[in-house]
Amino acid sequence: MIDIIDKVVILCKGLVAIYAMAWAVTAIIILPTISLGSFKHIIFIDKQLAKDLDKYYDKNGYMRPQYQASWDVGSRFIDYCIAYPFIRKRASTDSKKFKVFMWWNASGMWSWLGVFVFGFLAKFLDII
Repeated sequence: MIDIIDKVVILCKGLVAIYAMAWAVTAIIILPTISLGSFKHIIFIDKQLAKDLDKYYDKNGYMRPQYQASWDVGSRFIDYCIAYPFIRKRASTDSKKFKVFMWWNASGMWSWLGVFVFGFLAKFLDII
């Protein structure tokens, strides 16, 4: 019975590792496109997921200068990805493409967070 559980655990670890690596390859394209590319991507995501649009945009609909830097846009996107499982009901679009895109990125972020957290715990608790 222990052998079966060990094999299942190894299989799950392998699947998470494969997914994390597959997501990392696509993230190499996605993150710079959103951070360094046109503002249209983050504007759409902000309109769908931001709790308070007035924080990022003025009364004319222009993005405030302090939120236009590439690192601000990128970190905001990462924050949306991490929070997406909890804030997905805010989205007003019915676009399957948007939902798949956000779930792909959210699960990728969470897989890497899990790798680091569980890796640290395993090392800290002397499991490894």
